[in-house]
Formats: sequence, C-alpha cells, structure tokens
Amino acid sequence: MEQLVSKSIREMPFLCLEIADEPGPNSLRGYIERNTIALLSNYNKLPADAASPQWLGHHCNREKVRNSGIWNQNHVDEDYDPVFLDELERLVSEMGHTP
Repeated sequence: MEQLVSKSIREMPFLCLEIADEPGPNSLRGYIERNTIALLSNYNKLPADAASPQWLGHHCNREKVRNSGIWNQNHVDEDYDPVFLDELERLVSEMGHTP
C-alpha cells in the first residue's frame, strides 16, 4: 500500500516552501503543517473536496485516514486557524510564486 501511495504522490505537482526554523511543535513549519492538515481534512465534516472512489486511503486500516480524505491521522480532527493562510501566502510570495 505504501508503495502505491508513494507512486501516486510522486506523480502530483507540488511546491516546496523554505521555512528557516527548527522543526518542532512550536515552529512555523509545525504551525503551517497542522493548519494545512486541519483545513484539508474532511474528518467529521461535510467534505469540501471528497476523496475519489479510487483513493488508496479507503483501504487504510486507520479510521482517521479513511474518513479525513488525506493520508494523515494527526491534526485531522482539529480546527484550523484562518490566520495561517496569511502566513502561507507570505511564504509562497517569498518563493516568487503567485498565491
């Protein structure tokens, strides 16, 4: 299953953001990660963007993964802080990309 997930992820477009602090629960990286996961999660909510029927997470043995629509079980049941979107926009802009 992990190999199929990795193959699928490798085929997706993505953007890397430089965050120049040490990783940890109080870091900017942790803040962006937690809030992004919480924003994208469909766990215990009406899905804003439901996973496709072919999504590999439907076969995961972790209930939070199956019901969140993302391949993660941390932070999927949290609320996101809308202010984090301003910080995310700043980081994207600093990389020379248009949000």
